[in-house]
Amino acid sequence: MASEKLADPTVSRAEFLESLAESGLVDPADVLPATVPLTADGAEIAWVLVASGKLSRYQADAVLARRFGDLRIGNYDVLDRLGAGGMGTVFKARHRRMKRVVALKVLSKEVAASEMFVSRFQREVETIARLTHPNIVMAFDADECEAGPFLVMELVNGRDLTAEVGAGGPLPVADAVDRILQAARGLDYAHRQGIIHRDIKPGNLLRDADGTVKVADLGLARISQTEGQTSLTQAGSVFGTIDYMSPEQALDSAGVDARADVYSLGCTLYYLLTGRAPYEGGSLMGVMLKHRDSPVPSLRAARPDVPPELDAIYARMVAKRPDDRQATMAEVERQLEQVRPKLPSGAAVLAGGPGAAPATASPDRTVALDSPLAATSQDAFSVGLPAGSSAMASGPTPSALARLTVVVAEPSRTQAGIVRNYLKQIGIEAAPSTGSGRDAIDTVKRVGARVVISSLHLSDMTGIQLAAALRADPECKDVGFVLATSEANPELMAGLPAGPRTAVVPKPFDLARLTQVIAAVIDGGPLT
Repeated sequence: MASEKLADPTVSRAEFLESLAESGLVDPADVLPATVPLTADGAEIAWVLVASGKLSRYQADAVLARRFGDLRIGNYDVLDRLGAGGMGTVFKARHRRMKRVVALKVLSKEVAASEMFVSRFQREVETIARLTHPNIVMAFDADECEAGPFLVMELVNGRDLTAEVGAGGPLPVADAVDRILQAARGLDYAHRQGIIHRDIKPGNLLRDADGTVKVADLGLARISQTEGQTSLTQAGSVFGTIDYMSPEQALDSAGVDARADVYSLGCTLYYLLTGRAPYEGGSLMGVMLKHRDSPVPSLRAARPDVPPELDAIYARMVAKRPDDRQATMAEVERQLEQVRPKLPSGAAVLAGGPGAAPATASPDRTVALDSPLAATSQDAFSVGLPAGSSAMASGPTPSALARLTVVVAEPSRTQAGIVRNYLKQIGIEAAPSTGSGRDAIDTVKRVGARVVISSLHLSDMTGIQLAAALRADPECKDVGFVLATSEANPELMAGLPAGPRTAVVPKPFDLARLTQVIAAVIDGGPLT
């Protein structure tokens, strides 16, 4: 059984203010509210600054740990680490003078030491800089700093299609076609500029808060030989993602044309409608051979609500021979537009009944998205509260809450600190914290916790997966669960187990709101 994760030693007020001044992010004298008590330690002060928008949570954690090198890249203040790919790391950052918030893709030091990979990165810069289209992630700038070469890109406020399907399951037919159609428009534009993407997959299609789909990660793009450029790859080398890669690309990445992207987009359509890639195998070579030799899987066999016309369009997109596919993305666009009036718009209907084709997360995601950090109204989350739990008067009294043991599942030291501080104000002293879902479950069993307060994103799973794991464990099924998140997405929340012991609270929240939801989840019936 895993041991309890202990918080780092408390940073004192003086130490934190000294570190904050040394970071250069802000002047403590200008941002520290006079209302902060002199007894507040560094973590408490950090959260006050986060809640007031003076620091991001990432910055607060870095200042607390004195990781000053993580706070600046060139002329940009780093706000968050969004994810990592094969060539480096993506950060959310803000220009120090222009205040524009962007995504920075920084080459890792190992990659930057290789002339070949630096050349690839430079080609990516030149490639994206040529593209201006609403369905393509824009590039603003490129530069170098001590951290390495970096690309400045448009920050997409949303998530990729892998995450969308992973959270809500296969999409309604009309929604899936809409996303594919938007991607086809962006790719058609890129192809007309002589650029082939070569790594189209759900994780490289980003959907913003307005519903616009944008093609991302053009790092594997190939400049057409008609442009007089040298091929980015040597003959015989392979780039791309096997689950969505055309048979000809698996043989020679340099020799492909626009029809390879057509194939990958067809495989992506299959994923959006079924929750899985079209071919599965025990090895990479096995999957590659299935792309080449296995019969094309029918969409209608997995989704009875797919019209025959759409199944035919898809089957042509993923034909084994390039000559049997649509010749251009423009042709794909026209065919999808023609079939749209015949598409059902209701919920996904899978062959074999609900849950027959569960969505699976792609392990090779290379682009991470921004999660909205703005304050969310409490009304947006009221649907997440158990029925009949809107008033504290009907639940346990504060003195009863004080006797609880609450596990805080939160990887951010700063956020865990503020939750534990709120719990302390309620009178709850027993509040062990952990950054992983597995450790949270083990801790619940070991200390007899009656409530878990979880972030949406943990080190080994999501908060929604943790809630499901708790409900599936006989020893934990009656433990109250509170999901604290700033992502008020109905599709995402749909995966949260329903029941009177489960509630959602928005970030940032206040003491009264937290007290209310804790009372609600333990008032659903007698706890064992």
